[in-house]
Amino acid sequence: MNYFKLTLLVLLLSASSAFAVPGGSNEIRMVVSSHGFKVGEVVSRYSRGDEGGEGLIQYSSHTRINANFLLASYTLESDEEARIGPEGTRSYKKSWQENGLRQQVDARLDGGVLSCVATGSGNAARSFSFPRESYDFTIMDCPELRIPREGEGLTVRLLDLESCEVVTRSYRWVRSERLTVNGVTQLFRVVEFHDRNKTGTRWILPDSVGVKIARQDGKSGKGSYSVRAVDAAR
Repeated sequence: MNYFKLTLLVLLLSASSAFAVPGGSNEIRMVVSSHGFKVGEVVSRYSRGDEGGEGLIQYSSHTRINANFLLASYTLESDEEARIGPEGTRSYKKSWQENGLRQQVDARLDGGVLSCVATGSGNAARSFSFPRESYDFTIMDCPELRIPREGEGLTVRLLDLESCEVVTRSYRWVRSERLTVNGVTQLFRVVEFHDRNKTGTRWILPDSVGVKIARQDGKSGKGSYSVRAVDAAR
């Protein structure tokens, strides 16, 4: 179901920490919709810690999508987690069941090499190795925060941890826009991005942990998606 697979591109919202909310909560809910219909929800959590005397962000996310339309249906349930240090992503794990098919990716940085193992229903495990100098960032490292000012862009070698491949991704901070999330109105950066696999627009704001994401939209010839932050930690 290619239409709904496009919807899932946004689930790499995990390319950042979750949206910090009032009261010290570390949880955010994001509604997934397609063509105006709510089809699922993403719940993300993060915490800050210490590992080996260095700051560490721990991130986790759970996604559930159940889309039933007249001519098509799609289901997904996934869990994702990562540890991110000053040098970038230290470990990453994602397991998901998509229309009944199970898949999993495990990645770990060790000795300057990030090793990925991908497994799937009925398929043998595949292993990949990426020397740290072969990529600039992973999807978890928020490279778009390095764009210095509105109207400028950035092109990086991005390690897509879900597909275990390095792609060239371009970002551009196209404008700034005020959005209200959890009763707080702030000025967000509107950043467009594209690589050979994915395109989209993301509304982001740097914070003390990493980045807040209030919204992400995308489209192509196969369909479109929209994900928006909603009130969390009730």
